[in-house]
Amino acid sequence: MARLRQKTKILLPRREVLLKGGLGALGIAIGATAVPFKGAWAVDSSAIKSSVSTIRMADWNPNYAAQWSWRLAQFKGFYESAGIEDIEFYLTDEYFPGLIGGSLDVAHSDVDVLFGSHAASGMPLKLLSVYRDKEWWIMGVGKGIDSFDDLKGGKISGGGLGGRNTWIQRQILIQNGVDPDKDVEMVPMKGGSDGRMKAIIAGVLSGGSVFPRHEKGLKDNGGKFISATQYEVPQEGFITNMAWGDKNEDALYAWQYAELKARQWLFDPANKDAAYSEMRAKGFDIPPEFEAQYEVELDQICKDGGFTAESMDSFAQGVRDLGQVPADFDWRDAVDLRFLHAAQESLGLPKRPA
Repeated sequence: MARLRQKTKILLPRREVLLKGGLGALGIAIGATAVPFKGAWAVDSSAIKSSVSTIRMADWNPNYAAQWSWRLAQFKGFYESAGIEDIEFYLTDEYFPGLIGGSLDVAHSDVDVLFGSHAASGMPLKLLSVYRDKEWWIMGVGKGIDSFDDLKGGKISGGGLGGRNTWIQRQILIQNGVDPDKDVEMVPMKGGSDGRMKAIIAGVLSGGSVFPRHEKGLKDNGGKFISATQYEVPQEGFITNMAWGDKNEDALYAWQYAELKARQWLFDPANKDAAYSEMRAKGFDIPPEFEAQYEVELDQICKDGGFTAESMDSFAQGVRDLGQVPADFDWRDAVDLRFLHAAQESLGLPKRPA
């Protein structure tokens, strides 16, 4: 079987996404939204072939771990087997204009940002499945930072100032007696967590949001994790606009089945070496110290794409508390798990959430 050809990675700033369709939101007729996850679904998604040959996919994070499952589905031909011949990829953190305007089909998103955009736009933006269901609250620091007091007067970054990672960094500072508004400078930074690690090592940042795979790199350069705690949080997932999805349900069944099949392959320890070699062969930079964090990295990825209602209830309450959504926001209005449930059943996995 021929492998999918990999599209050129295109960096689209906000203006370009808008030009590719983001301003067309008013011209879209909103289809009836689907019931989130109540009821039984008897769809064999393994037998469905997508009538859409190209899926326009966006991801904001260039890191291999953020793209691991859907990239493996592409590289190993799982999408092709499901009728999806091409993945047209866009690397951008401004994917909502594209989803709303019709120039993007599926995106990898922070769930809290999805909830806020769903509430603000009135569009049927939906969570299809959860990608990361655990969340590390980690602050990495550079050489010479031995206590939280040493951070005072320095620069801290969690990426975008309005993102959850920055909020987490602020909470870590507050919990340890540092005022994020007065004692340090919270600065925005692009490039993902790998870029923040490099900035910490270079002394550009005093501290920042990083992940377990960055610990060795920091330690080798005199830095460390000054704080690290893991929580169960359905923080990231794959999303779509059901204005498109209602017209292309076969594509979503096929896409979700192939992506979840790739996760099962990824979680098989026998495929560890191949999982890294597949990504490296396509140009992803994965240092040996990152590979040493294989089990830790997988522990953050949700194997079955699901979540518990209790964890989502807690997460949504936090989003409400932050004012990202109205006080009466119900997360069930922003999810459509038909495609995930069908994929779970087709792959012999328990339906979750039931």
